[in-house]
Amino acid sequence: MAGIKGNDKWRLGFHLMPPAGWLNDPNGLCQFKGVYHVFFQYAPDDPNGGMKYWGHYTSPDLLNWKYEGIALSPEEDFESNGVYSGSALIADGKMNLYYTGNVKLKGDYNYITDGRQGNTVLVSSEDGITFGRKECLMTNADYPSGLTCHIRDPKVVTGKSIGKDDENYYMFLGARTQSDVGEVLVYKSSGLRDWELVNILKSKDPFGYMWECPDAFTAGGRKFLSVSPQGVEQSGVDYQNLYQSGYYELTGEFDQSYELKNFREWDRGFDFYAPQTFLDESGRRILIGWVGMPDEPLQSNPTVEWGWQNALTVPREILEKDRRLLQYPVKELERLRQEERILDMSESSEEMETYDIEVTVLSKDITITISDAIDLTYSSQTGQFGISFRQDKNLGYGRGGRAVNIKECRNIRVLVDTSCIEIYLNKGEEVFTTRFYPEGGRSCFSLSEGKAEIKYWKMEKMAVAEM
Repeated sequence: MAGIKGNDKWRLGFHLMPPAGWLNDPNGLCQFKGVYHVFFQYAPDDPNGGMKYWGHYTSPDLLNWKYEGIALSPEEDFESNGVYSGSALIADGKMNLYYTGNVKLKGDYNYITDGRQGNTVLVSSEDGITFGRKECLMTNADYPSGLTCHIRDPKVVTGKSIGKDDENYYMFLGARTQSDVGEVLVYKSSGLRDWELVNILKSKDPFGYMWECPDAFTAGGRKFLSVSPQGVEQSGVDYQNLYQSGYYELTGEFDQSYELKNFREWDRGFDFYAPQTFLDESGRRILIGWVGMPDEPLQSNPTVEWGWQNALTVPREILEKDRRLLQYPVKELERLRQEERILDMSESSEEMETYDIEVTVLSKDITITISDAIDLTYSSQTGQFGISFRQDKNLGYGRGGRAVNIKECRNIRVLVDTSCIEIYLNKGEEVFTTRFYPEGGRSCFSLSEGKAEIKYWKMEKMAVAEM
């Protein structure tokens, strides 16, 4: 395992990050026998990536975490080039993990239309820590014709969680067709092992060449399909990242006739991809995403010099309102707040490592500035909220600007960690996530334009126990 250097100024305070090395997609999110489990794609030996394992964190309360070590390693022939992304299904008193076993054959292949295997694998646990024998359930030969070798990221759910009145289970697999169109395969099973293809979900018009990390659920009595499309062209302020993550409302049935409506991006920031949701034991739907962006050539993360790269978002509760999904940090995070403070509008805050800001906007326009380097601005004239890095300060390491069209800006919440910012507009109508790298891992903020009531709290750091 790669080592993390001492005195790491950008090591995060209340975001999960790799113990060392590289982290990407959140996997296997669940609450099992009262314990929250967060698995993640993990390359422990190289902060720039490499062979993929599943790392594993557990928590009783989403605040106190324990690193449980590597849960899954590529040990079998059907996963020889990596344990790729997947999900958890709690059934029959066990935690059942479904994932993609990645295989890249040796030879002169392009690994898109030939030379790659995306095998669907199951492994189970009675305690959530130790796992039994792995079973390869499906190979590329079992998937429909007309697809490339890119079929991956199984999400397995109960029928009731997607609005079905049955006892079946449903699997959603991301896919890329030979004509470079993204879609989702839908399978059904009365058990855990034998799966029948029952539908293929796709948009009316092609929307990207690959749909990764599918997710399906209901919220507020409506059905939603979440996907991470690759190959979508930018359109104004929309789809500005190299790869996107968002959701459709689905009318009809996941396994019968359907229509996908109104794709909306989950997050407008520079660093967000591959989100997954789960229902906890209190009935909340919680989302966690990857604070990162794969293959992005224009931005970088200097934490590589400290032996690690990337992180996960804070857990976000998902609620439906007016046919769209709101995201907001889970209530538990407020327990990390220290004494409440009020910002004098004519002054700047002191420098802090970790803090939480709540802004009630009292003017048409507003700008919050972080460390004289990052402007968070709403303009009533343009109807846009944006985040902009001042390039002369170089806190963004290649990040520039992102924006969203929004009718009004009533309130803003900003979670600031040592090297990560999450911004929530109007109680989660829009969200921006970005990395930033202030000197010494400390930053401050001020009100540069407009009027507002601003409360803020220094944040205690989460407890994270190593093995």
